Amino acid sequence: MNIPSLLVAHGSRDPRPQQRLNQLAKSLEERSSCSLVGTATLELAALPLHQQIQAFAQFSLSAGYSQVQILPLFLSSGVHVNIDLPQEVAIAQEQLGTNIQLKLLPYLGSQLNRLVPLITTKMATVETKHWILVAHGSRHLGGNLPLEQLATQIQAIPAYWSVTSSLETQIQRLISSGVNHIGIINYFMFSGGITDAMGSAQPKAITQSIQQFSLEFPTINFHVISPLDMNDHLVDLIEDLLN
Repeated sequence: MNIPSLLVAHGSRDPRPQQRLNQLAKSLEERSSCSLVGTATLELAALPLHQQIQAFAQFSLSAGYSQVQILPLFLSSGVHVNIDLPQEVAIAQEQLGTNIQLKLLPYLGSQLNRLVPLITTKMATVETKHWILVAHGSRHLGGNLPLEQLATQIQAIPAYWSVTSSLETQIQRLISSGVNHIGIINYFMFSGGITDAMGSAQPKAITQSIQQFSLEFPTINFHVISPLDMNDHLVDLIEDLLN
């Protein structure tokens, strides 16, 4: 009997990440190797995460299962992965009792050997030697180390949306050194408010930053690689992790 799986993402006010998350769960459920696949978010949900976990676990229990595995769809090892998620799972387990067991899997971003080919395949479509890997970033001790390791493997320089070494800083450094073709890799699970905010009420996102640089430096060519989003290769990777 296959193990029910709960995909946990960060959560967003932008509706697109939740739509992609639901599509991902549906694609996995349609494959014969997966059974029940649910979704939950750490933030911006109607219920706290531990209650979302409980609801999915109780549904799984009623369907005859005795275990649920939880896959964090996070790409960096920050506070959410190291503190928030384990705490929420522990609360849910305590309230569920011993009738069903929760198993927290390693976060998606820890699978660098599987993620690198997904990224380099996209990079191969662009002719440039100068790449910036832009990610959310973390203030948690050691949280950005996997991102820096990934950047090294794909021969890119890291930049962060929420901490120092910002995208703007790294772009300025490359331009100052005479580079006129710059590739930008959006290292996020899904397109959303950070990558390309929609509406004037949204804060400036990555796309808006690049558009501003394009206006300031019209001779510089920027090539933007989209987030992981939904594709067969990502579904294959997650299916393997769940099995």
